[in-house]
Amino acid sequence: MKKLYISLALLAALALTTAFAQKEVVIGWSGAVTGPTSDAGKYVVQGIEDYCQYANDENLVPGYTIKCITRDDEYNNDNTLRNFESYLDEDMVAFIGYATGGSLQLKVNTTEEEVPLMGSSLHIGLIDSPDNEYMFLPITSYSEQVLSLFEWIAENHEGDGAPKVAMFVHASPFGRAPVEDARLAAEILGVEIVEVQEATKGLDYTAMLQRWDNAGVEYMIGQHVQSPIATILNSAKDLGLLDKIQFMGAHYTGGTSLITLAGDAAENFIWSTSFYLPDENQPGMTLQRTIGERYGRNQDAIEETNYTTGLLQASIYIEAARLAALSGDVTKESFYSALLTMNGDNEFEPGFSVGPVSFSEDDHIGVDALRLLQVQDGKFVAITEAFNSATFPQVHPPR
Repeated sequence: MKKLYISLALLAALALTTAFAQKEVVIGWSGAVTGPTSDAGKYVVQGIEDYCQYANDENLVPGYTIKCITRDDEYNNDNTLRNFESYLDEDMVAFIGYATGGSLQLKVNTTEEEVPLMGSSLHIGLIDSPDNEYMFLPITSYSEQVLSLFEWIAENHEGDGAPKVAMFVHASPFGRAPVEDARLAAEILGVEIVEVQEATKGLDYTAMLQRWDNAGVEYMIGQHVQSPIATILNSAKDLGLLDKIQFMGAHYTGGTSLITLAGDAAENFIWSTSFYLPDENQPGMTLQRTIGERYGRNQDAIEETNYTTGLLQASIYIEAARLAALSGDVTKESFYSALLTMNGDNEFEPGFSVGPVSFSEDDHIGVDALRLLQVQDGKFVAITEAFNSATFPQVHPPR
């Protein structure tokens, strides 16, 4: 009996030791689960939550439990700030942002608190000075994505005179993010921007399209999310303009949801992104399906590019936590240092993107390559290899 008491005591002591040894890595996310752009945000947060659970289940950071806190901010910048500040009270080591406006306003906060911010916004201004030391982009910026489409137009235009382009953008810092760089690149490439139309409330897409047709617009580039782009495509189909205007868009305009929403009106749409697609034979896409199925996501989520966005964001941070743990302990200081050393032998290949993730003190863009894809016979197909925009460094050198 005495031996039994000793054994039970030892087991209790071991359990207590293990509990104390397992530390937490707190990562915070704030984004639009409801409200504007929530058609993207609801999948992003699922990807983040699922990858964090996967990391814990697979013990990707030995000795640590990943605690990912996610809260809806309704695409409201004040709510984003409140969420960020509340996470600091829980010893957050890194923050995953969502809205462009909300992330831009946190540049000063991240500098003061020395907490890295990487998120869904791909606004190049996030990593421009000032207060850019703790700001990171997971993939290529909106500017580079849009400029790659301008380059395609300049290279493939067959008409006489300068190609005529209209831009359709979200009425926010997100939508306006690439416009200045696009204007500069258009001058270099000999492309005419006829109009930059913001998607204001009550905008009549039919009237907009007719106006563009009358002005001779041959290409539309979207900087928005999928649902309004699908509405425009269906309106263009009704007006018989799909053969007259080539419709195109940056990262958040495309993906399987665009085809679901627009149907055959999405045919020939050209999309710029750094991501692989769920039907491609890539390790990350296999992992995406495995994770989605393990945690009970429906097929729509598993095949959604915005789900990939969340998986990639979480995977980068968890890899940084793993690297930080190797140095002795995961603190916000060691976590930040780990991000900056994620290059060379520490370059990260999560498999979700067309290139590896690599950061340094001088490079805060994770995946620096992209592809153009086109809807052909109802599915997106790559029409380029991975590349970089040639005009982007000309119009937007490091600032």
